[in-house]
Amino acid sequence: MEREMLIRHMGLEPHAEGGYYRRVYESGVHLPDGTRSASAIYYLLGAEERSRLHRVGRDELWCWHSGRSLDLWFVGEEGVTVRRLGPNVENGEQPQLLAPGDVIFGALPAEGPGEDYTLVTCVVTPEFTEDAYHLLTPAEAAELAKRWRLPEAFLG
Repeated sequence: MEREMLIRHMGLEPHAEGGYYRRVYESGVHLPDGTRSASAIYYLLGAEERSRLHRVGRDELWCWHSGRSLDLWFVGEEGVTVRRLGPNVENGEQPQLLAPGDVIFGALPAEGPGEDYTLVTCVVTPEFTEDAYHLLTPAEAAELAKRWRLPEAFLG
């Protein structure tokens, strides 16, 4: 029930990758091309949801706030790296993780008991723009999933 309460009270909307979001920050500093130097969203992912495979085209810093820990799956030419975002630093989790702009990645909530959501802030620099972003098609995701044996959650 906490997940639904957060969606409602924080004014979150469905995200194309899965989960819910709301843009909460746009820098007042503009780069020479007119792009803002940074932007940020709240992003909430339910325990049964996933952030589909995508490339932001800009560096994206994920900052954990509450709920479950979250596994970020980074897919590169050399293979897959999984890093856990969460509060349990004594168990190797990190409260913030960087997703480099040129890397394809997706996110899955950590398995096991826990809250029914994960709440994070994602800071993108320079600001998030649709023209730099690429959400993998189902065919592209299936190809990567087959090549690197990614979880089936990334296929849907």
